Amino acid sequence: MKSSGFVFIRLSLYLLAGILLGFCLSAELRSSLVITTSCLLLFFIAYYRSSKLIFPDIFFGIVTFLLVASVGFTAVQLRQPENINSHYTNFDIEAGHILKAEVSEELKPNQFNSRYIIEARSLLKKEEFQQVSGKILLNIKKNINDPNSLKPGDILLLPFTTERVKLPANPFMFSYRDYLEGLKMHRQLHINHSEVEVISFNNSLHSYSRSLRTKLIENVRRYNFSQNEIAVFQALILGQRSDLNDKLYKDYAAAGAVHILAISGLHIGILLLMLNWLLKPLKRFKAGEWSSLLLCIVLLWSFAMLTGLQPSVVRAVTMFSFLAVGLNLKRKTGAFNSLALSFFFLLLIDPYYILQVGFQLSYLAVFCILLIQPKLYNLINISNKFLDYFWKLSSVSIAAQIGVLPLSIYYFHQFPGLFLLTNLFILPFLGVLLISGILVLILAYVGWLPDFLVWLFNKLLSVMNWAVTEIASIKPFVFSNIDFSIFQTIALYLLLAGIMMIWQKLNYRSLIAFAIGLIILQLSFIANNFSNPSAEIVIMHRYKESMITFKNNRNLVVATSTPEAPELIDYIRERKIKKLEKTQLEDFYMTPKGLLYIQSDSINLPELEIHPEVLLLRNSPKVNFDRLLMNSQPKQIIADGSNYPYLIRKWKATAKNKKIPFHATAEKGAYMMR
Repeated sequence: MKSSGFVFIRLSLYLLAGILLGFCLSAELRSSLVITTSCLLLFFIAYYRSSKLIFPDIFFGIVTFLLVASVGFTAVQLRQPENINSHYTNFDIEAGHILKAEVSEELKPNQFNSRYIIEARSLLKKEEFQQVSGKILLNIKKNINDPNSLKPGDILLLPFTTERVKLPANPFMFSYRDYLEGLKMHRQLHINHSEVEVISFNNSLHSYSRSLRTKLIENVRRYNFSQNEIAVFQALILGQRSDLNDKLYKDYAAAGAVHILAISGLHIGILLLMLNWLLKPLKRFKAGEWSSLLLCIVLLWSFAMLTGLQPSVVRAVTMFSFLAVGLNLKRKTGAFNSLALSFFFLLLIDPYYILQVGFQLSYLAVFCILLIQPKLYNLINISNKFLDYFWKLSSVSIAAQIGVLPLSIYYFHQFPGLFLLTNLFILPFLGVLLISGILVLILAYVGWLPDFLVWLFNKLLSVMNWAVTEIASIKPFVFSNIDFSIFQTIALYLLLAGIMMIWQKLNYRSLIAFAIGLIILQLSFIANNFSNPSAEIVIMHRYKESMITFKNNRNLVVATSTPEAPELIDYIRERKIKKLEKTQLEDFYMTPKGLLYIQSDSINLPELEIHPEVLLLRNSPKVNFDRLLMNSQPKQIIADGSNYPYLIRKWKATAKNKKIPFHATAEKGAYMMR
C-alpha cells in the first residue's frame, strides 16, 4: 500500500507537530502570522516548481510540512488569552466591577460548592458595559435555605473578583490549574448564592439541548429505578455522571470498564453499527447507500442533542460522521483518511482538544482498531458463529487496549488486568443497552413507559453493576500505582510502531524501527532512574499539620506532628519507594543545607545556643520574631501549613526587610532539599 494513499494522516501529523510546538513555545501573534503567510507563498512557489518537474523531489514535501505546521502553531497563538484583546485576563479588575456571564455547563458539585462553567460576556466599569470573553470556573457556596441551582443558558450578574487556581501544594500531585487551563479556564470565582442575580435566559441551541437533557433526567427519575442503576443510566445514555458514587466509579475503573461511564467514541461507534444494521433494508433501493449514510449521521447528531451537546460527544459524533463517509467509500485507505481528516478538522477548530485525555484516547483507540483488529481477528479462524462473534469482540477490545495502554498508564497509573473479561461481558450487550436506553428516555418523556420495561432495564443495569463489582474485587489483577513518565510513554508507542511494521512486513527497515524503539524504551527507563534522587528531604504542606519526609534510596521516613500520617501515594510512586516508616517530629535535623531547627513553641534560640542554617516555623510559635532572627541568623526561613495565615504574613514582611529568603508552603508549596 503506497504512502501517498494516506495523505490526510501525514497532514494531520504535520498539524499536530505545529500545535505541540505552539503549546511549548510562545510567540507574538504578528510574528506567527508573518511566518504562516511566508510559508503559504513558499508553498505556491514549490507547487508551481513541482508541476514542472518530471520526477518530484523532497522540496515540495518539506514546504508542505512547514505550511501545515505553521498553521497549527498560529492556531494555538490565536487562542492564547494574551492574543485575545477581549479576554478578561487582559483587563484591570477592581473592586466593584460587575460581570455579565452565561452559564454554559453545570459541573459535579463538591462538598462545599456548586460548580459551573460560565462564559464572560461583558464587564460593568464606570456605569457602562465593556465586552469581554473567556471561560471561568464559578464556585457558589452551598446554601440549604436557597437550594435553587443555575442551569445552562442563564444570564448572570455577579461581582467580578477572580483568582487563579492554586498549583499543587506537594510534589507529583494532580495539577487542577493545568487541567482547567487545558479547558481554557484561567480563573475561578468563589461567591455566595445571594451575590448572583439571574437576569435572563439565552435560548440557544446549546441551552435548549442542555434543558432537554435535564428534562429527560427528571422524567426518568419519576420511575422506580434503583439509585446506582439510575446513576449508571444517566452516565451511559446522557453523559451525566454527577450522581455516581465514588465506590461504583472506582469499581468500573478497576474492572477496566470506566469508559462505559463517559459517552465517547465507543458509544457512538456502537450506535453507528446498530444504525447501519437497522437501516440495512434501505440500501436495496437506488441511492440507498448514501441515503442510509445521511440518515445515520442525522440520528447520531440527534443523539448528541439528547446528551446536551457535550464537547466530548460532539467530538465523537464528528469523528464517526467522517469515519462513516470513509467506510462508505469502500476504499482501503478511506477509513484511515476520514479519521485523520476529522482529527485535522477538530484540531484546526480548537487546538486545545489535544490537551484533553478523552480526545487522545478516543483517536488512539479507533486508529488501532482500524489498524490492528483485522489482522488480529484473522489470526484465528472459528467456524462456530457464536464463538466467532465473541472472538471478533475480543479482537476489537484487545486492539483498542493496545492503542490506549501506554497513555492510560501514564495518566491513571493503573492497568486493569481483567479488562478483556469485563469487555467480553459488557460489549455484546452495550448496543442493546444504548438502543433500549434511548427508547426508555423517549417513552418516559411522553409518559408511556410501562412498568415491566422499567423493571427489565433496571435489572440489566443491576446485572452489569454486579458483574463489574465482582470483577473489580479480584485485587491481584488490578495493577495500580504504576510509575510511567511521558518519555517512557512515547518510547513504548515507538516500540509498538516497530512491532506493527514487522507484523505488516518483515524486512530490514521494520527490524531497524523495532530495534530503535526498543533502545529508546530502555534509555527512557535508565533516564527515569537517573532522575530519581538518592536522598531528598521535603517539608510538605499540610493544612493545620506538619510533615517532613526523608528519602534515602528506596526508603522513606515520614515525620509528622500527628499520630496518623497521611498517605503519600503520588510521592511514593514517583520516587519508587519500597519501604515506608512513620515517626514523630523532632526539633533538629541535619540536611544538605545544614542544620534544620523546628521552632514550635515559645523557647527562644539564644537559650539553646544554636545557629541553624534553616529555620522551620510550625504550630504558630509565640516568639519575638525579630530577636529570634537577630540571634540565630538563619539563611532560610520556612513556614508550613500548621501556622496561622496572619502570622505568616507578619513573618514574611519581617524576613523581607532583613533580606532573608522566606518560603511559606501555603503559598509556594512544599520545600525540597537535596
